[in-house]
Amino acid sequence: MYPSHLWRKGVLSTCRFLHSSQKCGMKTMQAWQAFEYGNPEKLQLNTVAEIPIVKNGIDVLIKVHAASVNPLDVCMLEGYGSTAFNFVRQINNCSLTPQGFPLQLGRDFSGTVVHVGKCVRSVKAGDEVWGALSPWQQGSHAEYVLAPVCYISKKPSSVNHAEASSFPYAALTAWSAIKIFGGLCEKSTYGKRVLVIGSTGGVGMFSIQLKLWGADVTAVCATDAVELVQSLGADMVLDYQSPEFKQNLKQLNGFDAILDNVGGEYPDLTIDLLKKWKNSKYITVVSPLLKNADDRGLVLGTFMSGLQASFDTAMSFKDGRSFRWAYFVPNGCALKSIAKLVDNKQVFCVTAFNSEKTAHYLNSTHLKSVPLFHWCCMSAS
Repeated sequence: MYPSHLWRKGVLSTCRFLHSSQKCGMKTMQAWQAFEYGNPEKLQLNTVAEIPIVKNGIDVLIKVHAASVNPLDVCMLEGYGSTAFNFVRQINNCSLTPQGFPLQLGRDFSGTVVHVGKCVRSVKAGDEVWGALSPWQQGSHAEYVLAPVCYISKKPSSVNHAEASSFPYAALTAWSAIKIFGGLCEKSTYGKRVLVIGSTGGVGMFSIQLKLWGADVTAVCATDAVELVQSLGADMVLDYQSPEFKQNLKQLNGFDAILDNVGGEYPDLTIDLLKKWKNSKYITVVSPLLKNADDRGLVLGTFMSGLQASFDTAMSFKDGRSFRWAYFVPNGCALKSIAKLVDNKQVFCVTAFNSEKTAHYLNSTHLKSVPLFHWCCMSAS
């Protein structure tokens, strides 16, 4: 079953299916699916799942060679985000009933184009591509996935499919937080001071691209990750497990941007470290929106989230700062830029966790934001 393969062999063993029996024109495929929420034991290998059909002109059918598992997948299996995601699926499918099951997990993928819609020009059958799917779409833990062409780009030529599948979701979440929601770019970031909270997660590691843009980066991580984060080029590293952590943190100030991948007490603990009246930004990828919708229903939950967002924004504006929630956004154009970074050896893949350590990393507090088997990091060189 999926769980034993997942924990003992890693996701690439479960998601790199044997395609020798898959012939053009077949209507079914293998896919890991859940028919109820719960733990990984709820996942089943469906050997007669329907292969997605290209219906829209912008759709691309892709044969998956490798996929990864993110903590979001584990949370979604437990029901996280189901209220909002099922509503979006219901709208997209023009259905009168919620569209929760079968639930097919997996955001990242790398594979080969099989078929394209009539409006697709940027890729063709046989091209190697990578991408990341929206959480409400059927995921990549299957032999085939269907994605809009704007969600994908050609795979970096310098890495294999297994390595390529470790990048998209974490990289695009960081890209969205930094560029879309944070409004930062290469020109505007030079010389700025940035604090990255949760720097050993996939999003945090990729966020050290700000170092490549000339920023002065301070990173927060656990004791066992200090050496790794230093090797990535962070100018200063703070160990949050140190007894002096909060004291050391309070001694810092004058940050132009804070990227928070952890949440919890960090907004209250660090927002005053931002510069006043200098258009400084607190950007967090930890939003209560989905949990509020699950707990209170879509309408009331969204309303409560709106109130909280308004309050956070108002409290930060009093000192000329801004507080922003950031979200993953599928973005093929961004993936094209990231592919260039990969091929230029500025972004590389960290060694995958071995089978014995997988369960440990799943439950490790300071690695909650890391895809479980593969993740990305930045080189400052």
